[in-house]
Amino acid sequence: HQHLRVHNIEITATDHLFGAPRMQVCAPDGETITLIERADNRQPWTGSDLPNEMAIRGLYSAALQVADAGPTGDLLRFMGYQEGDAEGAMQRFFIPQNSGANTLDVVETPSAPSATEGAGSVHHIAFSVRTDAAQQQVRHALSEAGHRVTRVKDRDYFKAIYFKTPAGILFEVATEGPGFDRDEDADHLGEALKLPGKHAHLRHQLDNSLVPLE
Repeated sequence: HQHLRVHNIEITATDHLFGAPRMQVCAPDGETITLIERADNRQPWTGSDLPNEMAIRGLYSAALQVADAGPTGDLLRFMGYQEGDAEGAMQRFFIPQNSGANTLDVVETPSAPSATEGAGSVHHIAFSVRTDAAQQQVRHALSEAGHRVTRVKDRDYFKAIYFKTPAGILFEVATEGPGFDRDEDADHLGEALKLPGKHAHLRHQLDNSLVPLE
């Protein structure tokens, strides 16, 4: 809290959810990011002046705001999620024995306005599978269940399929490979602007418009 205040980052709310202290901050494009205090065995990010015990460990969850939680919950169960605790209008779903980002919270808010895309909005929620074959199995299962799934799209660094939930939220299922180290050394990821082939023609425009990361 003190660290964010020093860097003039607005803290919009503090509370507890499912027994964990939370702090919400307003990011530059208006999106809300929630910092959650909990036990986490993942390696901390050490690229700041924060001590390891305070450092970010990774993504924890995403919250899906829907008018009717029932169909979304049915879909998540179909995808292998288990139902966890509920608090207020929020129902937690999780994948057991998975990586740290294995939690989705479904928030039923019938009075919420329809979402619009743009700065400050989340475009899609992505899920990971290890192989092309696993992705094809997921695609087949979703199609058999009545979901309209896209063809496999080659993104150079991974392959992806997309479909919309009953609430209209876009889900992506992406392969883990080839990986972001396919065109640069893993120890130097992010030091140079790398682009998938379909966007290579935009390099000059992006070089001139992207704000450098420090």
